[in-house]
Amino acid sequence: MVGAGPKALFALEALTARLREREHGPRLAVTVIDPHAQPGTGAAYDPAQPEHLRLNVSARILDAPRTGDMPSFVQWVRTVRPDLAEDPFPPRAVVGTYLRERWAAMRGALERVATCRHLRGQVVSLERAGTCWRVRYSAPGAGPAAVGPVVVGPVDEVLLATGHARGHAGALAASWDGPMPLQPAVLPVTRWLGPERVPPGSRVAMRGAALTFLDAALTLTEGRGGCFELAEGCDGADRHRRAPEEPATILPTARHGLLLDAKPDPAVPPPPQLEQAVAEGRRQLAAAQDGRGALTLQTALAVVATTAVRTLDGGDAARGVAGGAGPEEDPLRRAVEHTLTTGAEPDLPPGPGRAEQALRRSVAVARGLRPPGPAWALGRSWALLYPQLTAALRGNDEAEEQWRRFRDAAQVLERFAFGPPLVSARKLLAMVDSGAVDLSWLDAGTTITPRGPRDLPAGSPEPAVVLDAVLTPPGIRGITDPLLRRLHGTGVLSLRPGRRGAVVDPDGTAITAQGTRAEGLAVIGRATEDHVIGHDTLNRHLHTEIEHWADRLARRSAGGDGTPRPARDRQAAHAAGPKDETP
Repeated sequence: MVGAGPKALFALEALTARLREREHGPRLAVTVIDPHAQPGTGAAYDPAQPEHLRLNVSARILDAPRTGDMPSFVQWVRTVRPDLAEDPFPPRAVVGTYLRERWAAMRGALERVATCRHLRGQVVSLERAGTCWRVRYSAPGAGPAAVGPVVVGPVDEVLLATGHARGHAGALAASWDGPMPLQPAVLPVTRWLGPERVPPGSRVAMRGAALTFLDAALTLTEGRGGCFELAEGCDGADRHRRAPEEPATILPTARHGLLLDAKPDPAVPPPPQLEQAVAEGRRQLAAAQDGRGALTLQTALAVVATTAVRTLDGGDAARGVAGGAGPEEDPLRRAVEHTLTTGAEPDLPPGPGRAEQALRRSVAVARGLRPPGPAWALGRSWALLYPQLTAALRGNDEAEEQWRRFRDAAQVLERFAFGPPLVSARKLLAMVDSGAVDLSWLDAGTTITPRGPRDLPAGSPEPAVVLDAVLTPPGIRGITDPLLRRLHGTGVLSLRPGRRGAVVDPDGTAITAQGTRAEGLAVIGRATEDHVIGHDTLNRHLHTEIEHWADRLARRSAGGDGTPRPARDRQAAHAAGPKDETP
C-alpha cells in the first residue's frame, strides 16, 4: 500500500471486512509505506493544524466502516468534542483525530487476519520482479551516509493511493524569478505562513482564489489573533476585528476573476421544487444511458442545466432535455445557459466590484436572504446529481475537444457547488469589509507569473511577498512526482487524449499503454481523475474501485480468481534483484 491517507484507510477497511468473512485462506502480509507519522490522516487532515481550517463537506459522509470497529464521525464527535456535535463542517484537525483513531481500529481488526506494518518513507520507484513487484522507498531523514533507497519485495499486489502529488510543472516555484520572496505553498500553514515568512503589515499577493486561498486568508487573520463577530439573524453586519500581527492586505488572483460561491446553510430549507427537479433529472440521466450505463458529455450537461431551470421555475415538467422552449425563446433557460457558459449570472456587471458583488450574492442566497438565481440552481443540480454523473461518465472516451468543453463547464459548476461552508464565506466577506482582503486584482484580471504580478490595477503598489495557493492538479499529467512520472513514462500507466488521470479497470487495476492490465498494480484516488471523476471527497461510497479491489484480493487470498503466484515465481524474483532490506 503506497500512501496512508483516507483512501488507503477505506481500502484496508474494505479488505479487512472481506478477510474476516472468509473461513479459510493464507494469512496476508500488508505493508503500508507513507511519509507521515500518523497514518489515516494524510496532509489535509493533520490533527496538528489550527482549528480555523474547516472540513468542506458535511461530516455526515464519514459513516461507520463495514467492519463495525469504529463509530461514525457524528457518533464519535458527540463524545469526544460535544461542542462540535451540531457543526456540519467541523475543523479538519478534529476530523484528522477521528481518522487517526479509525486507522488504529482498522489495524487492530486487520491484524486478527493478517500482518500489518507501517513504514515511513516516500516511494520513488516500482518495478516488475518476475510476476511480482519490487518497491523502493526513501526513508525520512536519510542522510548522505544512507546507501540508496530501501527495497520492499517482491510483493504480489501493490495499491497506489498517493493522494496529492508533491509538485507540478505549473507551480510558481518551478521557475520563480520575481523580485519579491515566494512562499511556494500554503499547506501546512504552520510551515509556510508564519510571521517570518509573511511579515505583519505586508502586502501579500496570492495566486489562486479557491479553498486554499481561503485557508491562507483565515490563517493570516484569525490565526494571527484577529477575531470575527458573525451577526445573528438577518440584521446586522458580520465584523472582522483586526490584530496587529496580520498582513496589511491580501490580494487574491484567479483566471476567471471570481471567488467560490458559499455552500447553502443546512438550516435553511431548499425550495420544494428542488427535490422534484432533481428526481426528474435522475430519471433523465437513467433514460439517456446506453446499454453499458454510459452517458454522453453533452447529455450530462443538458440534464444539469434543465434541472436548474426546473428548480427556478417551480418544476415545470414541460422543460425537457430535447423538448420545451429553446434558450432563444425562454429567458430563464437563456439565463442558466449564460451562467453555465460564462461562469457568472447575466446581471453581474463587469469591472470594479464584480467579485465582491458575486460573493455577497452567494452568501445572501445561502442564508436564505435572497431568492436563488442560476448560479445557485446550477450548483445544487450538479451536487445532487453528482453520484449518478460520476458513475455514468467513468471511462468516457469521447474526443478530446468534447472533453475539454465538458471540463470547462465542470469547473464552473464546481465553483457554484463545492465552495466554502457559509461560516467561512461570511468571514471572507468580513475580511473584505475590514480591508484585510482586497479583491481589486480579481476584478482587474491581474495574474501572477514566474516573473511576478502582471497587469496590476492603476496605482496598485507591488506586494512584499507572493503565495502560491494553487494545489497540484489531479492526475499524472505534468506532475513532478518521480514514481508516477516513471510509471507513465515506461507505459505501465496510460492516459487518454486530453485526460489527466491514469486509465484503470473497475477494480482499480492499471491499464498499460498497450491496453493490457498491469496485474497486481491498482491505482485509486487523484491519480485517476478524469478517467474516474470526483476523488476529492471523504465519501467512500461515491466510487466503487475500492470495493471491487477488496473483492478481488479476498478471492485471490482464498485461492480463487487471481490465485497467488507460485513459489518458483517468488524465487525467480528474488534472484533478479536485491532482497527485502527493510528493517
